[in-house]
Order: sequence, then C-alpha cells, then structure tokens
Amino acid sequence: MGNEEKEWASLLAEIFERLTSKHASITYEFDNMTLEGTKSNTSDITIPNGKISINGKLTISSS
Repeated sequence: MGNEEKEWASLLAEIFERLTSKHASITYEFDNMTLEGTKSNTSDITIPNGKISINGKLTISSS
C-alpha cells in the first residue's frame, strides 16, 4: 500500500473510531453503482476482471 493510501486508511479509521465512540452511525446508499476491475496483481492485492453492480444500503454503527 502506498503512502497516500495509508494516509486515507488512517483518516477513515480515526473518523470511524470517533463516531462509534459517540454511538453514531454512518449509512451509505448505493443506487446502481458500478465497479469495474481490470486484472491486476500487486504484492498486497489482486483485482479480478469483471463488473459489479451495487444497490442498497451499508450502515456502520456501534452499540
């Protein structure tokens, strides 16, 4: 993972930690979101060929 990706991951982790410590929740809504992958291999990840369509909600919360 490159330096920029590590910074984003760290920022997101900090945001989630602060929100969940306050018992907040985050909801993401997807309406026909399409992700396309072109086969790629690096030392950290493998991205397959193909297309994925996402519809629905993802909620992250703590109790």
